Amino acid sequence: MNADSELLQKICQGNEAFFTKAFDLYYSPLCYFANKYIRDLDESRSIVQQVFVDLWIKRNSLQIQQSLKGYLFKSVQNSSLDFLKHKLVESRYLNQVGPKFETEGHDLIEESELNAQINNAINELPDKCREIFILCRFEDLRYSDIAQKLGISVKTVEMQMGIALKKLRLKLSDQQHIHLLIFLFSKKQ
Repeated sequence: MNADSELLQKICQGNEAFFTKAFDLYYSPLCYFANKYIRDLDESRSIVQQVFVDLWIKRNSLQIQQSLKGYLFKSVQNSSLDFLKHKLVESRYLNQVGPKFETEGHDLIEESELNAQINNAINELPDKCREIFILCRFEDLRYSDIAQKLGISVKTVEMQMGIALKKLRLKLSDQQHIHLLIFLFSKKQ
């Protein structure tokens, strides 16, 4: 049983110490991830905190088919998109006050949909490839740090990142926002 599975199992059993451990482990990366969508750190923190509250409340009835980490990131993604959709509805309402609000809301939804497509493409990567990509892009680790953390060579990290970037470029090649992708996937060593 890996550490993530043990965390999930203990949380489902109501172990507060393991819940706290999971919170400490994933809170910051999840806030950073939510902020990619929301672009408001306070709102991002609120979303992540609510995901953890919901996790604890629903711990007895959870049917998680993936890792705890995957579940948390997916929950934060869904909550972030819901937040943006709510903002769009709000902006449409405020459209009566001025047309500026709808444009901003539409841009947010368009960007959130693009982010969702990017995240779906990331989720389709092979496990090791996805893990290395997430460590590099969402946890902001350098190749050498990833290699040390996973006990592999820097060359292996470079190779896996190359595979990830190639697959993501192919999957997302029809997107109009190529400058955003270049920014997201620029090589970091």
